[in-house]
Amino acid sequence: MRRRVVLGAAAALALPLARAAQIERSPGALPAFQAPDIEAARAAVPTPGRATVVNFWATWCPPCRTEMPLLLQLTELYGDKLSLLLVNFKERPATVQRYMKDAGWARPVLFDAMGEGAAAWGVKTFPTTFGFDAQGRAKWRVRGEYDWSSAEAGRLVEGLWQG
Repeated sequence: MRRRVVLGAAAALALPLARAAQIERSPGALPAFQAPDIEAARAAVPTPGRATVVNFWATWCPPCRTEMPLLLQLTELYGDKLSLLLVNFKERPATVQRYMKDAGWARPVLFDAMGEGAAAWGVKTFPTTFGFDAQGRAKWRVRGEYDWSSAEAGRLVEGLWQG
């Protein structure tokens, strides 16, 4: 039985805006890319061999900030079955690190300093989130703020490792 994530006020705030999100199934082939983390170690995007959710966001984006706690809850809900990659768009690492600390979010962030990853994947709206199966195939793209605690979101995420 799947547990539902409930985040109180954050989830309630996300619901009205979630209707504006655009979900696109099978967004086509997307090139893998490498992005550095705060220590300049490079990580593959998406994560090879694991179902992966990739979120492009920025600290200056109010919908990104509202959606983030819901995305972070996905890793608690799905554990080792899911890799969550947060890709920051064109901000200085010190700015992002300070923001994450102030928000209380202890999560690694990758940096798309020049916007090359976002450009390659056609990201023009923030936040934009992609779902990949373990074979690295893009299964869906969500443009705009989305309620990641909803039953529909659960079906999207669980579909990453179900066929």
